[in-house]
Amino acid sequence: FPRVVSSFRLPLPVGLGPTAQGGHMTLTLIGRTSYRTFRNVWMLEELGVEYEQVLAHPRSKLAKGEKIPLLLIDEDKKESSSKSAPVHQFVMRESAAINTYLGDKYGDKILVPPTPRPLYEQTIHMICNELDSQGLWIHRKHDALGQIFGRIPEAVSEAKKNFERTNRILVTQLGIQQYILGENFTAADILWVHSLDWAQSIGWDKAWADENSMGHLNQYLHRCRSRPAYMKTCNKRTAEEKANQIKKQTAKVNADSKL
Repeated sequence: FPRVVSSFRLPLPVGLGPTAQGGHMTLTLIGRTSYRTFRNVWMLEELGVEYEQVLAHPRSKLAKGEKIPLLLIDEDKKESSSKSAPVHQFVMRESAAINTYLGDKYGDKILVPPTPRPLYEQTIHMICNELDSQGLWIHRKHDALGQIFGRIPEAVSEAKKNFERTNRILVTQLGIQQYILGENFTAADILWVHSLDWAQSIGWDKAWADENSMGHLNQYLHRCRSRPAYMKTCNKRTAEEKANQIKKQTAKVNADSKL
């Protein structure tokens, strides 16, 4: 797929694409499930939409040097009435934007609710901008990947504090509700749970909420993590990691045998 966005047509409004004219769309998700791509795999599994996945690392040859995830939306050639129809209608970037598109296009107005849409937008932006970009990503960039970007302990410490402050706001929003936006599970829950999973994996789960709220937050996490689509996505990620580990071990054995 081309790297230049301008080489693609802009997304058609919902309902005006080939699916509205009797054709089919093929979805190809670029990225391994161990990255933010997890959010999109989970969403696709919730929707029950058919898709293909290319197990690419960020900036890799398979990803054409791009960040991941990427969603390629193709018109099915078998259904296309025009031989000159473009192979790729458009490419989408950013996990939250991809999930919102998928929910609007294929959902039942629950995963991406039309009302209260402002609250949905506010919540996903808070998660992406504060928990992820100004929290988790700072840790990954200046701690886990410190050998590349430089280790900056002070920045990581402040990022952790920002994560905790923002997460407490989200916990207050959750209150005693079943899910972050109310009684229905939505794409906002996918983003939040994935972010909390990430935080837990780096030891940032000690100050998520005060003692009075922690019990309900744990119940919420158990409820979300018990969903079949979440468990299927976790199993997929585990299988990919095991296969990658075997591949590395095999490569090492082959390299050693040549010595």
